[in-house]
Amino acid sequence: MFFFPFRVDLNFNRFPLLTILVCLVCIYVFIQQGVSSKNIVAATKSFCEKKHDRIFWIVIKKVSMVNNSESTQNGRKINELFENECNDVFYNIHTSKHPDAVIDKYIERLDANAIRKDAINIIHIRGMLEEKLREFRLSGVEQDLTTQIMYEPHSYNLKNMITAAFAHADWDHLLGNLFFFFAFAASIEMILGMLRYVFIFSSLAVGTHLTYSLVMVNINEAAATLGLSGVVMGMIGVFVYLMPKVNIRCFLWLIVFFKVVRIPAWLLAVVYIGWDIYSLVFSDAQSGTNFVVHIAGATIGFGLGLIFLTDRKEELMEEMRIYQETEKKRLNIEE
Repeated sequence: MFFFPFRVDLNFNRFPLLTILVCLVCIYVFIQQGVSSKNIVAATKSFCEKKHDRIFWIVIKKVSMVNNSESTQNGRKINELFENECNDVFYNIHTSKHPDAVIDKYIERLDANAIRKDAINIIHIRGMLEEKLREFRLSGVEQDLTTQIMYEPHSYNLKNMITAAFAHADWDHLLGNLFFFFAFAASIEMILGMLRYVFIFSSLAVGTHLTYSLVMVNINEAAATLGLSGVVMGMIGVFVYLMPKVNIRCFLWLIVFFKVVRIPAWLLAVVYIGWDIYSLVFSDAQSGTNFVVHIAGATIGFGLGLIFLTDRKEELMEEMRIYQETEKKRLNIEE
């Protein structure tokens, strides 16, 4: 089944400039993330193609867990296989905010008994990796853009709380977020105006990441996060507070059946938030989705509306009442 919202049943005369700008910035940042990643891949390839001593290649063989049978599989030459493994090793270490931790993971994969039988021990392997990493970075390779702008939960970095919202992992992640974001955020911008919209957006970006940090405070290996989904859920929360009964047009596709259906905003929110809560509590395979940020976004968004937008909600209800009466009169005149 394929199901997603695409339009709010409201008509405004204003133009959602900031919402469109956010979407364009997200697309631009994602393209730059891809460029950065390709440049680093090219740099690792160039580095691994250089002549290195025999000890270096033994280290690569150890940490990549390559054995002799694998090295000649499908007619591939052993040096080509090692170069590919070398690419992966240095890409993974270089693009991590914690390269020492990545080196530790490579070391943990080694068989300690086998190491003791060889001329190279763990200390030498670690030293070699650290030395070659320094050499690699001195070659002029750029820093990974995604690593620079994503949010590490233990950092409490305010700048990255904002920049992480504009970064995405892949095209599916990006387009899915932007579709939902535009469906709700455009209406929020036109209802609240630019200044309050910027306040809501910034509060959601900071609030969702701060909540994630607090939830993960005792989890040492908490993953870094990126994406607009926390802000998206927050916009849904604000929308539900302001206009819970307004219908959302959704596209429903089930095998060969498809139809546009109208669903009240509050019901749509219950479905999304309920699914996120269920997935957070019961799902073992979460596919990298940050359900904590999703739930935090919806809660913070509704809370922001409750605290700061009570007057605007009353004004909006009056505007909608007048609009509905005007439409009824217009229809009666036309009849």
